[in-house]
Amino acid sequence: MESVSEADAVPSGKNASSRTGSASDAAAASPAGHRRRLLERYCRNGIDALHPHEIVELLLTYAIGRKDTKRIAKKLLERFKTISAICNAPLEMLQQIDGIGPNSAGLFMLVRDLLGWCLRERYERSSVIADRRDVETYLRFFYGFRPDEYVAALFLDAANHAVQTDLIAEGTVNQCAVFPRIVIEKALRCRAASMIIAHNHPAGTAAPSEQDWQLTERLFAAGKLLDIPLIDHIIICSETTVGLRDLPRWPGARG
Repeated sequence: MESVSEADAVPSGKNASSRTGSASDAAAASPAGHRRRLLERYCRNGIDALHPHEIVELLLTYAIGRKDTKRIAKKLLERFKTISAICNAPLEMLQQIDGIGPNSAGLFMLVRDLLGWCLRERYERSSVIADRRDVETYLRFFYGFRPDEYVAALFLDAANHAVQTDLIAEGTVNQCAVFPRIVIEKALRCRAASMIIAHNHPAGTAAPSEQDWQLTERLFAAGKLLDIPLIDHIIICSETTVGLRDLPRWPGARG
C-alpha cells in the first residue's frame, strides 16, 4: 500500500486557502451564481437597473433550471426586438427559438395575461376613461403586437367607467368579419351608456380602410337609434394609434 504523508492528507495554510478561494470563484462564476447576483441587483435597485436582455434573462430563470439563460434572452430580443413583442408573440413562434420550450413560452404568456388582468381591473372596476390615451394604453397592450386582426369593444356607463370589455371578432391578417348586431347586443346586455370599438392593423399602417369606415357608419347609426352613442373607433398599431373621430369623415362631424 502506498503511504500518504500528513502534508498530502491534510492541506494547511496557503494550500487550503487557495483551494477554498478557487471553489468560491467557481461558484460565483457558475450559472447559479450569476442568477443570484442578477436577482439581488433587481431586488436592490429595481428593474431600471437591468438591461432589456437581463430582464428577459431573469424571467427565464423561473422556467429554465441550471442553465445560462443570457444567450436565449439575447436571441429572443434579436428576433422580436422588444420585451412587449416577446410577451405578445404566439407560443409556437416563441418555441422556434433554440432553448425555449413549452414552460418558457407559457411563462411569457402568463406575464402578458397577468399585466392585462391588472389593466382590466384598473379600467373596468374603478378608473374613468378620460381620453383616448386611456383606451390606447389598455388595448394596444393586447392587440398592438398580435399577428392576426382582432376587434374589441369597450362599453361605458354614464360616468365613463368601463363596465365591460369584449373581444368581438378575430381573423386572419386583414380579414376580420364584424357584425354590428353582435356589438349592439352586448351593449344592451351590459346596459352600456356609450361604446368605443377598436381593432388592430397587423400590417402596421394605421390608415382606416373603406371597410373600417363602413363599420363605423353602421355602428354610429345603430347606436344613435338606441341612444348608445359610438364615441370613437380606434385603430391600433404597434407604434401608433388613430381615432376615426378626429377625421373629417366621422359621421357625427357631418353638417
